[in-house]
Amino acid sequence: MKRHLPFVLLVSLAACTSISDVSPAGDGRFTVTTQVRGGMSPWGEIKASSLKRADEYCKQQGKQMHQVEMQTHGVRGWTPQEAELMFACVAG
Repeated sequence: MKRHLPFVLLVSLAACTSISDVSPAGDGRFTVTTQVRGGMSPWGEIKASSLKRADEYCKQQGKQMHQVEMQTHGVRGWTPQEAELMFACVAG
């Protein structure tokens, strides 16, 4: 059992991350949400995933991403962590 303990600990700390598709929010704004279930992911990494998806979306349109609002929900290690980004794509 002792040989398997590091593997069991690693699996218990592993997280499942999902990033939503970009969705229109009206008035030229969009939202994207990153959710992490399980694990102990740093909030900075979760926020960065949403920002990266938004930046890629705007670059595909030849524009720059402008962050309007970022909200976080959840508690590390207890509930799913979620970073919801509202953004706009603006001319560079």
